Order: sequence, then structure tokens, then C-alpha cells
Amino acid sequence: MVGIIDEAQLFYPLGTRIKIADNYGTVRYVGETQTPTAGSFIRPGKVGPCATLEDAARERYLNYDSSNVDESLIREAQASLQASLFEVVGMDKIARKQSKFEQLAEVSVEQTSVNAAGYLKELTHLTTLNVSHTLIWNWEIVASIAQQLPSLNSLDLSSNRLVLPLASQITDLEPAFRQLKRINLGSCGFTNWKDVMQTALLWPNILSLGLQDNSFGHLDEVDGKIIFKRLQELYLHRTNIMDFDQVAKLGKLTTLRLLNLMENGIEEIRLLDCDPQEKLNIFVSLEQLNLLHNPIWNEADTFNELDKLPKLKRLSKTPHLKSNFDEMVSKAVASIAGLQFLNNAEISPEKRRGAEYDIWKKYALDWMQATNQGSDSLREFCRKHRTYPLLITKYGSPVDFIPRSQAKQSNLINICIRHQLTGETWEKKVPRMITVQTLQGLVIKRFRLSGNVPQLSYVDARHPDLVVPLDNNAKTLDFYSVQEHDTVLVR
Repeated sequence: MVGIIDEAQLFYPLGTRIKIADNYGTVRYVGETQTPTAGSFIRPGKVGPCATLEDAARERYLNYDSSNVDESLIREAQASLQASLFEVVGMDKIARKQSKFEQLAEVSVEQTSVNAAGYLKELTHLTTLNVSHTLIWNWEIVASIAQQLPSLNSLDLSSNRLVLPLASQITDLEPAFRQLKRINLGSCGFTNWKDVMQTALLWPNILSLGLQDNSFGHLDEVDGKIIFKRLQELYLHRTNIMDFDQVAKLGKLTTLRLLNLMENGIEEIRLLDCDPQEKLNIFVSLEQLNLLHNPIWNEADTFNELDKLPKLKRLSKTPHLKSNFDEMVSKAVASIAGLQFLNNAEISPEKRRGAEYDIWKKYALDWMQATNQGSDSLREFCRKHRTYPLLITKYGSPVDFIPRSQAKQSNLINICIRHQLTGETWEKKVPRMITVQTLQGLVIKRFRLSGNVPQLSYVDARHPDLVVPLDNNAKTLDFYSVQEHDTVLVR
């Protein structure tokens, strides 16, 4: 028995990952089980076989016939071609590509029993490696792989459980990772941000880091002069970071351009105060922020806060349950001065003009009251509506609009409808609550239009240089603030 135990301790040191059938586990004890405690006890002979990366790659990429082409490459090709099936010709092409082992640029051995490197120096062209959900369990193994692959720049280690590298090991292991630019550590069981920061000392030149599906909750201040010196992309979706104050601790990462915080349960975003004409000195390079599927309850306040970020251009966000997409777009576009894309849709000049004009009119009375009450009130108003001074610079003072919005309104308004192509006009009294779709129907009948549904926009009689598209058929003229004597353009 002693000999068996000694042999097991040699082959399965503590921390080793093992696989039995489809079940994975970590070795925490090797020895006799006179007093069983918590855990699953397995005889050494029951543990499944392991493989080197070399052997697994050769088996997957060299032993080919038409029925065993690597499934991961098939999925990749299907996605790129948007096709669900391949002809045999396509299969053969993939097989030929995979069979040239030393020329491989991408290798995937996901969900295999790999737990060692093997001889990999033939793979001089390899740039992308997927060893996710394998039995790799420490950074010495990863280093022995990376140091043999001089062209490797992208490494997927997701769904592995890696022992934290000791401080004494990092100096010896770090040279193996200097060429690495992208690493995926999603679902790797991290719960302490300090462990991430210690491990990150291994990859001094990393540009993109995936940490999704780990459970952090709490973060620590990151000094970009020590780690993440060049980090541009950080994926923290589904990591239980519910407090944006924790996110702000990453603000010193001066090279960070993309931050994914999707599905974290964030309800509110509050940043430090600064004057409306100024930006905060945090996230100074951040251009893209993903907030999809977070229950943020006050969209207007959130967008106002995000305007404090110096370079934010792209935002992804799900509308609040009490809002809708069009309302969210208007708030975001008018409140974040530098925003260029929302949910991957480019913001057109017309969309920006319409959104800004809505906000300019909506808060006109509040602005006037704050102006009359003195500098402190005006400063507080501008703190809550950071872009409003810019809108006044752009569109002028809204003072002419204020009496008009305060007057008792009739349910009917007189508007002028003008066909832009023919120049024909139609003076028409319509309900304020008429929908754009209903108005389109009236326009089609009046101008005897056929073919495509006409596109409508309107010109404010007080500000004829502003043209606002009526681009939501379900909204009313009142929603767009169409008033008496305004002109509706038909195109």
C-alpha cells in the first residue's frame, strides 16, 4: 500500500487536475482513507489518462479522414460562412490545412486531457492556442508551452483551475510570456482580485484580458505602472461586480480602451464631481463600455455621469423596463457629448440633432429658473445636465421657447405640411396626440403618394434652422414637441 501511495503522490501532486469520464476534479489529498471526510475519493487506477499538448494536437490535426475533421475548426468556418453544412470538398480543404502540422497558425485542444506541453518547437507559425477546459493546473505547465511557441500571441485558458504562482516563481516564468498579447481566463475560479493582480505579473505585455464568469464582487486599486501597463481590453462580464465604485478602482489603467461589464447587476453609476466643461482624470483612454443587461434604474443620471469620461465613444446598454429603446437613445445621445455609437448603431447627425433639440426644449424652463436664482443654482443645474451649456452654445438661448411651452395648450394645432419635391403645401389642423403613422396616412391621401411610405420631419417655427426627424411611427406629435405653426416636411 505504501508503494502505491508513493507512486500516486508522484504522478498526482496536490493541485493536479484529473478527469473521470466527463467529471473534472482537483487533487487535494493522496493517502489512505481511514477516516473519510468531505470530498470524492478515487482509486488511482480509476483516473483517466492524460496527454501532452503535442500528442493531443497531432491526434486532432494529423489523423484525418472525412469523418474526423476538428469540430472547432468546422464551427469557426461555419460561423465565418454563415453556413450550417459543408460539402466534402470543404471538409477536405480543412483536413489538408490541419494536416500540415508545422504550418498551423491556430490550434484547439479544448475539452481534452492535456496536462503537459510535450515537444512543440515545430509549431513556429502558431499564433492562437485554445487549451480551455483541459487538465492544465499550474503556470509552470503554461510557461513550458509558451516558451516553445515564439509566435504565440493569443492563449485561451478558460475553464481551467490554475494554482496561484508564487512570488518566487514569477521572475523565472515571466520571460516565457513576453510575446503574449491576449489571454482568456474566464471561468477559472477566481474570487480574489489580488490573485489576478499577482498572476498578471507574468504577462507584462498583455493587451486583452478575459476574466468573465469569475466571481469577484470586490476589486482593489490597480497601479497601471506595475501591471496592465499596455492593457487595452478587459472583459469583466458576469463577475458579480455590482458596485460601480469598485469599477472606478480600475480608472488608473491609462491604456484601457474597452471595458465589458455586461450582466453584473449594476443599478447606479456615480463618479466624482467635476465642472461641466471638464472631464475626470480616470479611464483616460476608455472608448467603449458595455453595460448590457444591468438593472440601471436612472438612465438620465447614468448618461450624465458617463459624460465625465474623457473619450467615451461607444456604449452598449439595455433600456430600463420603464423606458424604451428610442427614449434611451435620445437621453444617451443628448447627454454624452462624444458618443458616436449606441448598441453598435452609429449615431447620425440627424439623430443627434433631434435628441439634443428635445433635451434643449425639455429643460428650458429649469435652466431659466436656475439662471434667475443665481450662480449656485445654475451651477447645480449644469452639474445635473452637463451638456446643456453646449446645447445653448449650439442652438442659442431657449428663452423664446419658454413662454410658448407654459401657455395653455389647445388639443389641436395648426401645422403646415410641405411636400419637399413638389413644393406643394397643406395647412392642416391636427390633434397634438396624432401619431406619426396616422399623419403619414393623411399625407399619402392628400398628396396622392404611392410606393414607399413618406418620411416626415418637422421644422420649429421659432428655430427654422433645426430639422427634427419624426422617425418613430408609434410616437405622437406631442412627443416630438410639434407646436402651432410648425412645418412638417414630406420626403
